[in-house]
Amino acid sequence: MQRTIASTHDAPGIDPIAVAPAGAHDTRGIVVVIPAYNEERFIASVVFQARPYAEHVIVVDDGSHDRTASMAAAAGATVIRQPENLGKAAALNAGFARARTLKPRVVVCLDGDAQHEPAEVPVLAAPVLADEADVVVGSRFLETKSDIPGWRQVGQHALTAMTNGLSGLPLSDSQSGYRAFSPTAVDLLRFTSQGLSVESEMQFLLEPAGLRVVEVPISVRYQDGNKRNPFVHGLQVIDSMISLVARRRPLLFFSLPGLLLALVGAGLGLRVAHIYNFSGDLAIGTAILTTLIFTVGMLLGVTGVILHSLGHLVGRLGDEVHAVLERSLREDRDEREAARTPPRGGAD
Repeated sequence: MQRTIASTHDAPGIDPIAVAPAGAHDTRGIVVVIPAYNEERFIASVVFQARPYAEHVIVVDDGSHDRTASMAAAAGATVIRQPENLGKAAALNAGFARARTLKPRVVVCLDGDAQHEPAEVPVLAAPVLADEADVVVGSRFLETKSDIPGWRQVGQHALTAMTNGLSGLPLSDSQSGYRAFSPTAVDLLRFTSQGLSVESEMQFLLEPAGLRVVEVPISVRYQDGNKRNPFVHGLQVIDSMISLVARRRPLLFFSLPGLLLALVGAGLGLRVAHIYNFSGDLAIGTAILTTLIFTVGMLLGVTGVILHSLGHLVGRLGDEVHAVLERSLREDRDEREAARTPPRGGAD
């Protein structure tokens, strides 16, 4: 698959603003997944509003201490209950796992706090259903249609700029939780991040997976204030991104700083040699510092190269294992179909 990054303004035939009225489109194969944690105030309303736009609505209750699960079930959702608060990444993994069993045409994820407009599910689903994208990101900033506080915009743009620079995949809203996924994307994506940084993790996963990405403008409404300290949340996302870079971009995280340190050490070493040649004195302190900096730089550089090589090796092994499993499943399916097919001809 070829990676594509675009907005739906570049995609013919898709109106990113028009919202289809309930019942005005085909909901077959559309699955909505809603991760929720202590959202009893809004979850029933979100489910009720999403149902006209989807064949199935799945709520993943991430260890809530309130009535989130019962309210979602009463509103008509299929509820998956996590044994404890495992984080949004684990909730999405559980939702995707259930969605796969439903053979979806598209899976749309939105938050359970009513900040997203369920009537925009068709807008998110359209590029996937038209086979123009594997992942659709609902952006609050392509066309500002909502009253977003200025401080929130500054924070979101800062996180987006950092995520874009580190992941190499440019988006206008890296932290949006309103997204749609093709069956291919649902099969390929597995999330491991902690806290609420799963959207940033997605951005690191999409390009290596070869998934086509587009953005569509969405509206947003903030009705419940801040459930968490926005500054602390930002620091958590940054911490998670640093961890992601260390694991997925080891050359950038280890080898590049290592190279810079090695060059600084080499420069200091030349200075020590210059002082010794002209004065006969050995700058012992500088020499020790030079050795330390150069050694640390070389270790970081080698570490990055080793981790990069191991990552490629693991990826290749994973692809080979996946290919073997697919071939085995295909052969098994062919054998079952052949066993069910009655033989032609035979003795009279």
